[in-house]
Amino acid sequence: MKTIPILPDVTLRELRADDTAEIFAAIDNERAYLGRWLPFVQFTRSEEDTQRFVRSVLDAPYREAVFTIRDGGRFIGLIGFKSTDPLARTTEIGYWLREAWQGRGIVTTAVAALCRMAREELAMRTVTIKCATGNGPSNRIPQRLGFTPARIEPRAELLENGRYTDANVYLLDLAEHTAPADGAGGGIRKSVL
Repeated sequence: MKTIPILPDVTLRELRADDTAEIFAAIDNERAYLGRWLPFVQFTRSEEDTQRFVRSVLDAPYREAVFTIRDGGRFIGLIGFKSTDPLARTTEIGYWLREAWQGRGIVTTAVAALCRMAREELAMRTVTIKCATGNGPSNRIPQRLGFTPARIEPRAELLENGRYTDANVYLLDLAEHTAPADGAGGGIRKSVL
């Protein structure tokens, strides 16, 4: 089971089947906050729904790395790769974090760690991040890390309130960039590897 320390007391731990209850409790307790920007919240009505998601990740033929974000062992969010194309060597990173842990650089540091993993362990060429256009905090993460705005995807996601939101699509060319060791300091820099 892979664990990646990213900040003092904060780690990324590979998703496990026994994470289901904690993930569902976080979604259920923060339904209004998370549902504002995350389409899956409206479809996550029971622990069984979360269990189906976890099983789909763990049982996938091409298993993409998905991690729980933990503060001192406590579950505070998820981050992982999705829509990975091993032949084209492209992947997308998705993430969410509980409200009380926002604004501490946790997700920025976690994304930097996954960018390093994408380049060094998975041999990916590019990483994409999609954020709802109105979700400022989420958009600031790829912006801080040196991702390039690639396009706006119209009506990209159906949100809980029945409205569609456009998504900003950000791209990082890993052949030209690499993440700093701590994910801080102004973002991803030209590679010196």
